[in-house]
Amino acid sequence: MNYLYYNIDLQITINRNLQFTVCQSIHIESNVDVLTDNAIIELPRNYRNAINEVGNSVNISGKSILNFMKKGDPINIGFGYDGDVKTEFEGYISKIGSETPLVIECEDEMYQLKRLPKITKFIKSNKVFDILRSVIPPKYAIWMDAEYTIGNWLIDKQTPYEVLEELREKVGIRAYFKNPYILVVGMTIDFEPEKSHYYNFSRNVRIGSDLKFIEKDELYHLEVTSVQKNGSVISLSKGVKGGTEKVIDLPSGLKKEELQKWLDAKYHIATKEGFEGTLDGWCYPRTKAGDAVEIERPIYEDKHQDGKYFIEGVTIDVNGSDGIKRQNRISYKLK
Repeated sequence: MNYLYYNIDLQITINRNLQFTVCQSIHIESNVDVLTDNAIIELPRNYRNAINEVGNSVNISGKSILNFMKKGDPINIGFGYDGDVKTEFEGYISKIGSETPLVIECEDEMYQLKRLPKITKFIKSNKVFDILRSVIPPKYAIWMDAEYTIGNWLIDKQTPYEVLEELREKVGIRAYFKNPYILVVGMTIDFEPEKSHYYNFSRNVRIGSDLKFIEKDELYHLEVTSVQKNGSVISLSKGVKGGTEKVIDLPSGLKKEELQKWLDAKYHIATKEGFEGTLDGWCYPRTKAGDAVEIERPIYEDKHQDGKYFIEGVTIDVNGSDGIKRQNRISYKLK
């Protein structure tokens, strides 16, 4: 369906008490492979009216819009067609530009984790959940669809955000905020999408989508290693040599059975068929990173590309030329 002739309504609420219903553009990026979701808003500086928390008009003509916001203020961005406004981003103002138009940069709840005190701890339980629970404030729930063990772990003068970043870089643990109160943590292959959406290339996909179907790599060999306390190295491998070959050094002290779990999971991710690129649509369906999508491509009679896929990331642009454009970065096939 083409939504080019629908009216776009939006609400940008700052500090829970001031609302703007007009802007020049909105850009939102979210991805399970990146810790922080970001948003960028362009507002005209010569704003005349806004709306307060009880719905009354506020005349700000002749005043600087900067008098009504500051870095760290909470912000909520919602939009939709013909009055169907739903929240698409919640977070905090991270930067306010000095140019015209006024550019406001925002970050999601990771903004708060970056600013918490640095912590030093030694975690002996070997479990990722225990590592995170020791640094993530209790007001945040931690959702994990699998259990991960990575050996003894030293947190050395790090913020909770820096701990998450180290886990991402060293062992491939991903984390993202499902909402301001729930942190989802795990390997991408273990994420279990709660919502599934539908795209048909003959109905609700924009021209310009750059999806490329990637078939299963039959010639792939993966080796994982872990250094033990005595200096010896445990190494396990899987797959067929002669094509793509990769070696991953995992944290030290992992037992053989723990190393095997990591090998199986990482091999599964690397060899699943799926898509590269983006599937572009309009505001609907309201997809989010971590959701699933049912894809149907009528052009292929054998339906080899039809199926359910994981949405790795979503980029949304709202502006005068695109209307509401939602780009879904599609990953591996779920079924």
